[in-house]
Amino acid sequence: MENGKGIKWLLEDAIDSGRKSLLLLDTYGTELQPRLRTDEQPQHKANVEELATRVSGQKQALTTQKSNTQGQEAVIASLNDTEVSIRNIVRHNNASKEITIAYGVGDRIVHTVSGVISAGNVILDAYNKYPAWSKDAGIIEADLTEITTLMESLTTVEKVQDDSMFVRKSKTMDKNTLQRAVEDEVSRISALGIRQFSKNPSVVSLFEDLIPASHNPKTNVPKDIKAN
Repeated sequence: MENGKGIKWLLEDAIDSGRKSLLLLDTYGTELQPRLRTDEQPQHKANVEELATRVSGQKQALTTQKSNTQGQEAVIASLNDTEVSIRNIVRHNNASKEITIAYGVGDRIVHTVSGVISAGNVILDAYNKYPAWSKDAGIIEADLTEITTLMESLTTVEKVQDDSMFVRKSKTMDKNTLQRAVEDEVSRISALGIRQFSKNPSVVSLFEDLIPASHNPKTNVPKDIKAN
C-alpha cells in the first residue's frame, strides 16, 4: 500500500472479499503461484484475520501466538528429558569409551530447537551403530520412536512459530492501513486471477466478484447507459 492512501471499501466488504480471496488462493493457488510474490499468501491471510479480529474485539491471534510459544518450550523440555534419561542408561551400563562418545554422554544439550534435535540425532545414530549393545543395555525401539516423534513435533511447532511473524507484522499496522492493505491485495489477486484464467469464463467470474459491487465495473453500471 502506498503511503497516504485511505480506505476504499466498507469494512465489512473488505473482510468478506478478503476471506473469499483466501478461498480462491487455496483452490487455485497452484496455477497462480508463479504470479505471486514470496510470502504473499501467508501475509494476506494474517492481514485478513487480524482485520476481522479487531472488528470482533477478539484476541485470538495473540492467544494462538502465546500458545505456540508455550508449546515449543514444552516439546523442547520433553525431548531434553528423554535424551538425558537415555544417556543415563548408557552411563550406568559400563559402556566403552567409543559407545559413550557415540551417545554424546558428557556433552551439554543446548535448550534450543537445533540443540535438542542435534542431541536426538546423535542418539539415533548411536543406536543404529551399536544395536546389539543398546538393546542389551535396555534401550529399546520405543525410545527411538519417542525421540523421533518429539523431533517431528518440534519441527511442526517451529513452523507455526515462523508463521506467526506475519501475525506480528499485521498487528503493527493501524486499522486503516491494515484495511487498505487487504483491499489492495484483494484487487491484485482479482487482477491476477482474471489474467491467469482468461480462457475460463466461469473462473474469471469468481475473481471479478472479489471486488465489492459498489466498486466493481461489472456490476456498477450507470442506469442511464442502455445497451444498443
